[in-house]
Amino acid sequence: MQGANSPLFFRLAIAGSLTVLTVLLGYRVERPDFGAFITAYGVFFALYAWVLTRPEWSAADQRWFIGLGIALRAVLLFSIPNLSDDFYRFLWDGRLAAHGIHPFAHPPVFFMENQMHLAGITPELFQKLNSPDYHTVYPPVCQGVFWLAAKLFPESLSGGVFVLKMLLFLCELGTLAVLAPASMLERRWRIFGLQNPIAAHADPVDCLVPAPMLGGRAVIAYALNPLIILEITGNCHFEGAMLFFLLAGIAALQRRYLPGAALFWALATASKLVPLLFLPIVLVYLGRRAGFRFVLFFGACCLALFLPLLDLDILRNMAGSLNLYFRQFAFNAGGYYVLKAIGKALAPPALDVGRTLGPILGAVVFAGVWAIALLRPEKPGVPGGWSLTDKLVLAATLYLALATTVHPWYIVLPFGLSLLTRWRFPLVWTAVAALSYSHYAGGGFQENYAWIAVEYAVVLLFVFVRRA
Repeated sequence: MQGANSPLFFRLAIAGSLTVLTVLLGYRVERPDFGAFITAYGVFFALYAWVLTRPEWSAADQRWFIGLGIALRAVLLFSIPNLSDDFYRFLWDGRLAAHGIHPFAHPPVFFMENQMHLAGITPELFQKLNSPDYHTVYPPVCQGVFWLAAKLFPESLSGGVFVLKMLLFLCELGTLAVLAPASMLERRWRIFGLQNPIAAHADPVDCLVPAPMLGGRAVIAYALNPLIILEITGNCHFEGAMLFFLLAGIAALQRRYLPGAALFWALATASKLVPLLFLPIVLVYLGRRAGFRFVLFFGACCLALFLPLLDLDILRNMAGSLNLYFRQFAFNAGGYYVLKAIGKALAPPALDVGRTLGPILGAVVFAGVWAIALLRPEKPGVPGGWSLTDKLVLAATLYLALATTVHPWYIVLPFGLSLLTRWRFPLVWTAVAALSYSHYAGGGFQENYAWIAVEYAVVLLFVFVRRA
């Protein structure tokens, strides 16, 4: 019956199944076990898709599934990430900062070569780092969390990971709150006797509406998505923090609360640098006068957040690592691999196509974002326009389509943004992005181009289906 509560048996069966799968994926399956991983992930995603497509929904159903999503994240708070080893570098950077050493000053190999024996900076931890010869690239918000983890647990691996996960868990709660219907948010503020600071500056015509792709189910789509659960709370990736700040910034932008929007956008940039790419879209959306004010607020906030990095040597080290990252590393890169193959077939043998192509594609993305920013804006009653979030989804997709490296957790960005639009291909991408873990099958490090082709073929198919 439409709107009726789901039977208790159905709820418990879904909760039990997803909990078992979460424990299996978060505690038992190792990265080399691709067969076991993709089977468990596939079952998880199938159950998730079934929940999303059920015709009967009620307010009780929504509360139940949001609570289940939060509970599944809580289950992973005590696991050590088993699908990514980035967290070792997080702890390394934090321990350096706790010792008063700037994490950007030297690559990890420097401390081993010079036999600098510091508490927590051990050969055992060094052996687990995936890029020991490169300077760190993680911006200030991340570094602050790394430092806090090291301060609270100077030499405990599990303790440090728990701190990282708890802060990301709080960001996830924030994201769920932003995606929740506005009436629910207003009620939460009233419970505490406070006024919602964003709503206080809201334009009643131009405000953040519940995601039209799935209606009231958008928050459920985020709460139960297996990629989101595993990669943020499970594997400690700070795309979760970036997405929370970005969504909060979008909410403030659409309500014309510019100081709050600028602060959130700066925090998102200081979590991951990608939101810098979206500034042209924001400036065109706001117009000249409001855009100028936004830039002033944003610049001031960034200056305060990035102040520890305002040193020529530090900036040079970070820029050098980013340059090497975009020129030398490649992983699960659909468009880049195709263009690289074409380039190798046409270019002179002496030309290093891979190193040359990266900067060119970066320029193409920058120009493409400006072109997206200038697309005809959405207007009430006028079909064919592009909303702010439509443009952001398109820009994020262009960036990832031409990036040299597309880890599964990078899909967090277009998926989270898409929940405020009618685009549905990012949801499909969260399903097939897991195929990139075939790279680690059997303990090796060899990409399986057949699986990559399947992944991008499926995504490309759904790109042309805009409306849910």
